[in-house]
Amino acid sequence: MKLPDRDRTPIRFAVLTSVTGGLVLAGVLAMIRSDVLIAKVPAWTLLVAGVLAAAPLLRRVPSTRRTRQAFLVTSAFRQKYWIAGLVQRLHCTLDRANIDLVLKVPDLDYDSAAQAHHLRRILAARQRYIGGIIVATEVHRLRPDLIEFCSDLTLPVVFTDIEPFDDEDHYPGNAAFVGYLSSDLGTLAGRWLVTHLRKNDRQRPHVLIVASRQHQARQSHCAAVLQADLPGVSITIDETCAFHRARAYEAVLSHTRLLTSRHGRLDAVFCTNDEMALGAVDALRTINSPVTTDTVVIGVDGTTEARTLIDAGTSPLRATVVQDSHRLAESVVDVLEKMHKRRKKTKRTILDPEVYETK
Repeated sequence: MKLPDRDRTPIRFAVLTSVTGGLVLAGVLAMIRSDVLIAKVPAWTLLVAGVLAAAPLLRRVPSTRRTRQAFLVTSAFRQKYWIAGLVQRLHCTLDRANIDLVLKVPDLDYDSAAQAHHLRRILAARQRYIGGIIVATEVHRLRPDLIEFCSDLTLPVVFTDIEPFDDEDHYPGNAAFVGYLSSDLGTLAGRWLVTHLRKNDRQRPHVLIVASRQHQARQSHCAAVLQADLPGVSITIDETCAFHRARAYEAVLSHTRLLTSRHGRLDAVFCTNDEMALGAVDALRTINSPVTTDTVVIGVDGTTEARTLIDAGTSPLRATVVQDSHRLAESVVDVLEKMHKRRKKTKRTILDPEVYETK
């Protein structure tokens, strides 16, 4: 007889095994009451026979519970090393909670179509998960898909790195956000630049902002702080660098050539992630021009390579606005666990960034 699967149909499995076990026991007791059988067969033999009959049923009961799993859908992986670090932190934090991480990365970084594909795959296997984490991309395009996904999944979903919804009231009931705000990162970078440029008495300074079209609030809020606090500041924003080190390198070289032809000066470069900041440093090291003699660079993320270069004090990279991936991972998993256990939660958990700078 083929038994039903214990995990997929637990009720049918329990009923069938209970009934079968009861029939076996009833048969054994009936035989024990038979005077003829008792006279010919010892009672202990009948009990052993009953146990052997029930053995195939007992063998199907697993000794351990099914492993819990959580999914992580990322917006990028190849060119964004901070996300790779976050993945490692999330894996370690979930592992301590006895939860396995299932990673979904796009074929192309920041591809909303690829991310939508992964969401559909997760829905098809939703019974495997306790919930999951999403680093969304192109949210203006993907927002309807995210709303539909949360509604169909019904399990807890924690968004991080970028907020997918404009208002707290727009979040589905099973969704929350944990992370740093792009606006806070840009504002903090702007304040650091204002302090540095004032300290060094830079009159009518020129600042190049090397950025991406993702996380646009980083560059816009930095520019707003500079314009409000530094009279006469001029700002150029290049949003074509897409968090790539090589593109940032070319952008700084190109802008320096332009300033040279105009007899200008480059006082500072703000890069909206550390990988681009490292590209800017590479470019400035190849330039031998009075335009970049005193140029300083500030990045975002707080990656190990950037911190090491800042500590060395031998390059234009002087600071980075830190998104602490360890703290973020701990906070994300904490909220996911609370949602899974149906404990009270807030829709938005905002973490405060800090500046790591030359000492």
